[in-house]
Amino acid sequence: MKKHQDAFDLDFSQQNRDFTDRKMEADKETSIFPEKSSIRIWYNEQDADFLPHWHNAIEIIIPIENYYDVEVDQESFHLMPGDILFIPPRKMHYLHAPKTGSRFICLFDVDFFPMIRGYSGMQQVVESLILLTPDTHAPIYSEVYDLFNQIWSEYFQYTEFYEFSIYSNLFRIYTLISRYQLGQIHLFTDSNPAKRKEYFSKLNGVLEYIDEHFTEDLTLDDAADFSGFSKFHFSRLFKEYMNCTFYDYLVSRRIKAAEFYLTNQEMSITDVALQSGFSSISTFNRTFKMKKGCTPGEYRSMFTDRRQNIRPKFHEA
Repeated sequence: MKKHQDAFDLDFSQQNRDFTDRKMEADKETSIFPEKSSIRIWYNEQDADFLPHWHNAIEIIIPIENYYDVEVDQESFHLMPGDILFIPPRKMHYLHAPKTGSRFICLFDVDFFPMIRGYSGMQQVVESLILLTPDTHAPIYSEVYDLFNQIWSEYFQYTEFYEFSIYSNLFRIYTLISRYQLGQIHLFTDSNPAKRKEYFSKLNGVLEYIDEHFTEDLTLDDAADFSGFSKFHFSRLFKEYMNCTFYDYLVSRRIKAAEFYLTNQEMSITDVALQSGFSSISTFNRTFKMKKGCTPGEYRSMFTDRRQNIRPKFHEA
């Protein structure tokens, strides 16, 4: 609303004057960034809905006034002012607005993140659907929200080197969340600093190793040997660190690759299975349905022009 614009003392229109209309290829939204840019931020006051769509950018939604309803992969979120929802790239999502209200919608290209040293350690955070609120993340919430205020200020004031500054704040946000989650792990809180550093370094090295070899016939023995721990010790450390077993993580990594490949309509389901590291189409179909609740073909259909006619049911004010 107007009072928020005055409070931020920002011109919310100047950075988005290049925008004419949304560009869609079936349910994929394309050309979402300004020319020669990898950031788009909206101060959104629209009361219109955005039907199921996806894009290659990460999307972060923060209501300022009134609620905002979001559905991501059929999981519903009733966001209240101050809530921060992180939607990973290539996730189908639906946005439903109340009659009045405002929110920031932030879009970032993060496809270059894997090239940054240490990314494997925070990959789960960047690629996860996260709802951050004052209750769920109390120790870091205020700092994270302040960093978003800095991002909005840099973007809408169009300051010099604003993209560098914005990405530095975004890196800081993900670092805070990742360290917060690490702090919840008993393994790291009860160990001395030298041991924590050793565990962190070796386990992140294993994550990078998995990322490079997940399409191969990778085994627990291979990962344990690479880490330098015994198989028993490695299994215990890995589960405590990642909150899942080595094989669960390996399967999830293959499923995530399959999700990406399934957005490519030119690849057959069999090719997707093999490129993702599955040894057979039957194993792929069974595992995918168990993890995602639908077959690969059904998942792919969400990324075609066969849009669902049934709208999600949200709260109404």
